[in-house]
Formats: sequence, C-alpha cells, structure tokens
Amino acid sequence: MERFVEQELKEIVDGGAFGKNCHLVSCKLYNCMNDENQWWYQRIFCNIIVSDGSHYNVMIKLKILSLELRYCFGCDILFNNELIFYENIMPFLLKCRGPTVNDAHALFLPRFFYGSNKCSELMANDVIVIENVSTLGYCFSNARVFLDYEHLTIALQTLAKFHGLSYTAKHKDPGRINDFLKNVHSIHLDGNGHWMSQHDIFKKCGKRGVDRLLERDGDKYRDHARIRRLNELLDDPDKTLMQTLHAREPLSVICHGDYHRNTLLFQYDDHGRPFDAIAIDFSTIHYGSPALDLSSFLYISTTQRMRELHWDDLLDIYCGALAKSVLPGVLVPSRAEIDAEVAEIAINAFAKASFYLPFMLCDTGSNSLDTLATSDDPVDYFLALGGDMATECIADMVQHFVSMGYTDVSRGDRSNPVKNAYSTPCKSSTTLI
Repeated sequence: MERFVEQELKEIVDGGAFGKNCHLVSCKLYNCMNDENQWWYQRIFCNIIVSDGSHYNVMIKLKILSLELRYCFGCDILFNNELIFYENIMPFLLKCRGPTVNDAHALFLPRFFYGSNKCSELMANDVIVIENVSTLGYCFSNARVFLDYEHLTIALQTLAKFHGLSYTAKHKDPGRINDFLKNVHSIHLDGNGHWMSQHDIFKKCGKRGVDRLLERDGDKYRDHARIRRLNELLDDPDKTLMQTLHAREPLSVICHGDYHRNTLLFQYDDHGRPFDAIAIDFSTIHYGSPALDLSSFLYISTTQRMRELHWDDLLDIYCGALAKSVLPGVLVPSRAEIDAEVAEIAINAFAKASFYLPFMLCDTGSNSLDTLATSDDPVDYFLALGGDMATECIADMVQHFVSMGYTDVSRGDRSNPVKNAYSTPCKSSTTLI
C-alpha cells in the first residue's frame, strides 16, 4: 500500500496540486484515527515533503476495494458529492464570506488539495486529498454516541457557522448556490425518484420505539392521538420524508446531511474542555431546511435527560451562534422560525435517528448477528441492532416527539418552485436492505 500511495502522490504533486513546478521529495504514512472505521471509503494519513521545502500532513480518501460493496454503498455518488463540495461549493462559500482574521465566529474548514472520481474499476483513479486536521489538534470526542452539554454547545455553534455561510452567500450572490448543486446527487432517492428504503424499514424502526413506549406506559400512550398520527406518518415514508427534503425558501441552506459525533472533530484546551469543532465527510450535502441538520443532530446526539432539561437551551445556542456568524445586513431565521422548521422536519430526524442510532450503539451488547443468522427476514437484523439499549433510546425519542407535538403540524408541501439539487435523482444502487 505504501508504494501505491507514493506513486499516486508523485503524480498528484507533479500535476501541481501542491504548487506549480513542485515534485514529491518524500512521503511517510501513519495512522492517527485507528479506532474510527468508515464504511464507504478507506483513509490513509501521510506526511509529505515537496521540492519547494513545504511540508504537508494530508488525509487521502480512497474507495473501498470491493467493487460489489462500492456499488452497493453508492461510493461513486458519495465521492461525486464530496468533490463538488470541496472543489466548487466550499470555495464559493468562503469567497462570499471574505477573509477573516482572529474571528471567533468564523468556521474553519480543511484545505483541499486534489480530487478525482473517474468511477472506474481501479481504486487508484478515485481519490480525495485534504488536510489532516488531526495534526492541528482536532480529534473525536471520547463519547461514543451521546454528547455532554459542552460538546453539544460547540457542535451547535459549528453547525450554525456552517449554515451561516449559505445565508451570506445567498445575500451576496442570490441563486448561485443552485448552480453549484445541479450535479449533486441524492443519497435518499433511487433512479425513479422514490425513497431509497425497502421492507418498510423506517416504519418498523419507529414501531420498535412505539411498542417499547407502550410497554412502559400503555395507560398513557395506548390511545394517544399523537401516537396514532406518528404511525400514520411512518406508514407512507415516501410522502412523509420526501416532503421534508424540499427546498424551503428563504430559509434553506446547504446542509451537511450527516452531522453527528462520527463526523465531528473537536479541539480541546489544556483543561480538556472543547472550544472548537470541525465537520468532516461532506458526501451527503443537501440543499434544504437547516432543521434537517439541526433536528437530526439533536435526536442522535442527546439523551432523553438532556432533551428534557436543555432542548430550548440548545436551540437558543444554535440561533445565537447563527446570528453572530453572518455579516451585518444578512438575514437569518429567528428562534420562532427555527422552532417552526424543527416541528416540520422532526419526522425526518426521528426516522433517521431510529435507523442509525442502533448502529452507533451496536457495541453495547447487541445480539443482531445472532438474529440475522436465525432469521429469514433481513429486517430482523436492523431491529436487533443496539439491543435493548437502542430500543429504549428509540422509545425515548417517541416520547419526546409526542410531547413536543411534532405530529401536529400540517407538513404541507412548502417547496420552492425552483429546482434544487435533488430534482433529478441519480441512478444509484444504494439501498437500505
């Protein structure tokens, strides 16, 4: 692998990615995130020296070796989206923001050096090279899933800064964002524009939590109107969830699409307290309501206790940071508007969290592999992920979702008539079971 990487880097450096007329002098591979596995790409960390004397610490993303898994996971689409973000969207957003010096409200993003996505059978033809921010002191939190209040605060401030870039860009150059997003492909829709789920997976994952909540407190929830409404919403995921993806002007932003602990790196002070964060993995970007990122992050990253004590506080943190992240004269949503957006979008966050959270909890004693081996229904595997802890967490989300009245909104089609990045679905094989 080392010889392969060195050869690839030689060609990349010779091509001018690290400066005109520069050549590769040396490269040394190392591993600084060996406890974090990625399912759709390989990452290699490398220190390189080029002929002008410059030193670079980089992360090299490569598609997984298995062609079958690459096709199954839609790696070509994910690489396409991330390259568009680094090559086109990020420079545009930062140009609109303008230069900043020692600005606490400015978002830091890693430098991009090179990318290629030829979608061939050769792994070497598909590569992304970006700055390795771990050498700047960024690292994953020790918490495996749920974040404490300090980490949530920093993460929400970082998310607000990211969304703020879109509002500044829309203020300075209206309509340009859509030009950059035309070639971004949906990870949610198949080639026919249908939701990419099978076997009623979202309905069954949600029912996993509903059933547990009824076991815990059937007298209160068995005939609850909001529980019935939640079941109705999950009965038709195509309609329910696709509506949440529509652009919702003037509030829509470029969303990260997968914002949670596993895509966040934090910086810590000498006392071990987080003071900054950076998002990684921009392969799931989407133009839509800021609540898509906000609500899913909150449901995936918080315990029931945290939601009960600090839901309003956390939304205030996001809104306050959003207002500070933009230039004077740039309009951003008020707290009341964010509340309304979260209420409209929360069903998407609930569905997403009920599906993905068990994966994040699966190291806590899940018997999902045993279930898969003894069952003819592949859905049983997903419903067993994370074990009893995951079931309890989904039940907690149902309880919070119902208590907030998020089932009561109209969920009418408020989409912008202008086509957004998901108006033309990409033909992908990526399928949820």
